[in-house]
Amino acid sequence: MAPEQVRIGKIVGCHGVRGDLKVRPASEDAEWADSVRQLLLKNPRTGEEKMLSIQTIRHQGPLIVIRFEGLDSRTAVEPLVGATLYADVSALPEPEPDEFWVDDLIGLTVVDIETGRVRGKVKDLLSSAGSDFLEIQLEDAKQTVVIPFINKFFPEVSLENGTVSIDLLSDFLSISNEPVTAERLEQ
Repeated sequence: MAPEQVRIGKIVGCHGVRGDLKVRPASEDAEWADSVRQLLLKNPRTGEEKMLSIQTIRHQGPLIVIRFEGLDSRTAVEPLVGATLYADVSALPEPEPDEFWVDDLIGLTVVDIETGRVRGKVKDLLSSAGSDFLEIQLEDAKQTVVIPFINKFFPEVSLENGTVSIDLLSDFLSISNEPVTAERLEQ
């Protein structure tokens, strides 16, 4: 049986000319960087999946800079930009209480805490500028919204029930006529 792989980040760019890659961690806390030595790379453009050994790794602001063994030039790593990185769950520190693996959150049903009404499903967890955001596919709508993943808005996550409770959704969405989307967040 293959070990369980957990999404830990996305390659967002190159750094320098020696093969370093900038990785946006899947959550604001990238404790995994201190313990993992190999990562599984999944490239959505090529369908390529391969295990890579880490040569060097360091924190740089909200990003992680990684150099993989055998990839020692910018030309070698440029095709990897946009790929997602996964780690063997056994190589990672256990999540703290009220912390979750990104992939555990995806697909959870978002339920309004006041009315019990289903508001949508969690589509993704995005990290930007040191903060986490849930991207929610709204119920009966084509659009998604991005909401800070903080206790004020999401007071309860129940993996057992497959739900995340949301509070103040109507207040948050009425702040602007234009909802926050994943595309606006990455600008």
